[in-house]
Amino acid sequence: MPAPDTSAKRPLTADDLFRITLVSDPQATRDGTAIAWVETTLDKDSDSYRSAIWIARPDGSDARQLTAGSHRDSSPRWSPDGKTIAFLSNRPAVMPAAQSTEDGHDTADHDAEPDAPKHADRPGDAKPQTQLWTIRIDGGEADQLTNHPHGVAAPAWAPGGDALAFTAMDDVDEGDGFDAPVTSGGVADERIVRDIHFRADGQGFIERFTHIWQVEIANKTARRLTNGDVHDSAPEWSPDGASIAFVGNRSARRRKDWTCSAIYLLTIDDGSITALTPEDAYFSEPRWSPSGDRIAFLGHLDASQGGSKNANLWTVQSDGSELINHTGEWDISIGDFGMSDVHAASSGSLHWLDDSTMLALVSARGATQVFRMALDGEPGNHHQLTHGNHRVSGFAVVSDGLTLVRGAVDAPFELHACELDGSGVIQISHANDDFLREVALSPAIELDVTSADGQAVQAWLLPPFGFSRDTPAQHPLILQIHGGPHAMYGHAMFHEMQLMAARGYAVLFCNPRGSAGYGEHFTTCTRGRWGESDMPDVIAAVETATGLGWIDRDRLGITGGSYGGYLTNWIIGHDQRFKSAVTQRCVSNFHSFFGTSDIGSTFGRLEFDGVPWHDAAKLLHYSPISHVADMKTPLLIIHNELDFRCPIEQAEQMFTALKYLERDVGFVRIPGESHDLSRSGTPSRRLARLHHLIGWFDARI
Repeated sequence: MPAPDTSAKRPLTADDLFRITLVSDPQATRDGTAIAWVETTLDKDSDSYRSAIWIARPDGSDARQLTAGSHRDSSPRWSPDGKTIAFLSNRPAVMPAAQSTEDGHDTADHDAEPDAPKHADRPGDAKPQTQLWTIRIDGGEADQLTNHPHGVAAPAWAPGGDALAFTAMDDVDEGDGFDAPVTSGGVADERIVRDIHFRADGQGFIERFTHIWQVEIANKTARRLTNGDVHDSAPEWSPDGASIAFVGNRSARRRKDWTCSAIYLLTIDDGSITALTPEDAYFSEPRWSPSGDRIAFLGHLDASQGGSKNANLWTVQSDGSELINHTGEWDISIGDFGMSDVHAASSGSLHWLDDSTMLALVSARGATQVFRMALDGEPGNHHQLTHGNHRVSGFAVVSDGLTLVRGAVDAPFELHACELDGSGVIQISHANDDFLREVALSPAIELDVTSADGQAVQAWLLPPFGFSRDTPAQHPLILQIHGGPHAMYGHAMFHEMQLMAARGYAVLFCNPRGSAGYGEHFTTCTRGRWGESDMPDVIAAVETATGLGWIDRDRLGITGGSYGGYLTNWIIGHDQRFKSAVTQRCVSNFHSFFGTSDIGSTFGRLEFDGVPWHDAAKLLHYSPISHVADMKTPLLIIHNELDFRCPIEQAEQMFTALKYLERDVGFVRIPGESHDLSRSGTPSRRLARLHHLIGWFDARI
C-alpha cells in the first residue's frame, strides 16, 4: 500500500474524542421520500453526551437539524403519514410523573404543574428520565407524551398513527403482585435477593420488570399491555394494528435461564398473549411482513448456546404455524458483529423489501454488508448488495435505493446512499469532514496470517503516524485483543487504536478462533479451550507482523478488554515476549466468576460446560490466576468499579497475587462506570482510561 500522506495533517489526540460525531439509526418515511437519523457528540464542558435528530431527502439534500439542546434525542420514528417524528429524549419533563393504576392506566394529570422527574434508583435525584416525545417536521416545539417514573424505550407507531407502543420498567407494586429478583427491606434498607439473575451490568440490581405499554396521541393516555414477573421488549405492530409481536422470556425456566427469548403475539382487543416460537429459544428482532401473514426474526433454537451459534433468519406464520429457518444451510451469522469505540447503535438488522424478500446485515471476514434474501423457493438464494472494506451498521430502504450508515478503519461512520442493488454509493452526511481535513488517520494493512496448525487468521496492522517504507525504522507494536469472544474486529474506526498509532506505535488486531464472522465452527471451537485454541492465532499474527522488517521485536505490548483482558492475562502467563501489558475489565478466575458475574451461571456453562462444584479443576486450569507465578511482564490492571459483567474482584485477585509476588503491577480503579466505559462511559473517565493506558506503554516500551 502507498505510504499515507500525513504531511498536511496533525496526529490524533485523546481530546479528539470530542471532535468525532457518531452518526446512527437511519429511518425512512413509509413512502421513502425522507430520512431521519441521529448525530451524537461528547460534550467536554458538561461531561456528557448530546444527540440531535436530523432529517433530509434520501439524496442528502435539504438536510436540517430537527432537534437541538444539551440533552440526548434518539430513536426517531416517522409517523405513518410522514408528518411527525416520535423520539426519545432526556430533556427536562413538562408533564408530572405518571403512576399506574391497578388496570394499568397511568394517572398523570397532563394539565397540572410538572413535578420533579424521578430517577429509578436515587429518590430525590432530579435528573430527567428518557421519555417519549413527538415533533412535527413543519415546525413547532416538541410535545411530551410520557413521563414514566423510570423512563421508556423502544417506540413503535401503530399503523393508524393514533398511538405508540413503547417499553417501560414497572415497580412490582404497580398491579403485578409479583416479587422482583431484588426488593428493598425495612429500616436498614437491605436488599432481599430472590433470583439467580438479580443484577445486570449497566443497570444494577433488578428491582423492576420491563413491560409493553401503549400511549394514545390525542389524549396522552398510557396503559400497560403486558404484565407479570417477566421482561418484554421490542414491540412491533402488525400492519392491521390488531396485534403486537414482541420478544419476551415467559418460559417456566425464566427465573434461572434468563437467556431464553421467544417471539410472542399480543392481541390488542382481549390482551391475550401467544407464544409463536419455542420458549427456550434465543430469538430477537421481530419484523412483520407487509401483508401481515408472517413475522421474520433472528436467532436459533437453543438459548443455552447464547451468541456462540449462528444467528439465522427465521419466519413464522402469525398463527404460530410454519416455523422456518431460511439460512440454516448458510454458515454465517445474520447481524452486525463489528466493534468500534466511536459508534452509536442503529435499530436492527432486518427489513422486508416485499412479502417474499428481505434485506439483512451479514457480518463476515471483518466487514458487515447488506444482503438480499429470497425467502420462498430454493434455500440459499442470497445476494450481496454492498461491497468493500467497510462496516455497515444500519440501513433504511428509501424510494430509490438504500440509506446506509457506513464506516471504515480510517473513516468515522457517515450516511451513504446507494441504488437498491448496492451500486452508485455516495456519501450524503458530512458530520466529520472538518475533523478528517485536520487529523491524520492510519489506514489498515491486511496481513495473511497462518496459525501453527495451518488455520488462516485475518489480521490488520495500523502503521504509526508518519510511517514511510522509504525510511526504514524499527517501530514498537501494541497487540489489541477484542472482547466477546464471539465478536469481530475489522473495517471500523477505533479512536483508541488510532491514538496509539498517532503516538508512534504500530497497532495489530486480529480475529482469532472464537470470533464471529468465519462460520460456526470457528466461533465455537474455543469452548472449553480458552487460551489453548486462540492464543496460537494471536501469536501467529504477532510473528507475521514482526516479520515485515519494520517492527522492533524487543518493544512489544499487549492489551485487551473483557475476553481480551482474559487472553492478555493468559498470554503473559505462558509467553515472555511482551515488554509491557495492560489488562482491562478482565476475567482471571472462572471459579469465582460463576457466582459474581451477572452472566456467570450461564456463560460458564456455555463456554466450559462446567460448574465449580463438579468441575473445579477444569475451571481453575483455564483461569489465568492459576498461572500468575509465571507472569513476569509488567502489567497494568484497569477495571471499573460498577462492572457487573466482569466484576472488579477479578482484577483484585490479579493485583493481590502479583503484588504478593513482588511483580511490576499497577491497578487503576475507575468509579461509577460499568463494563462499557470504553464505548459509552462518562467522557472524562474515558479520557482518564486512555491516559493511563498509553502512559503505561510509553513508560515501559
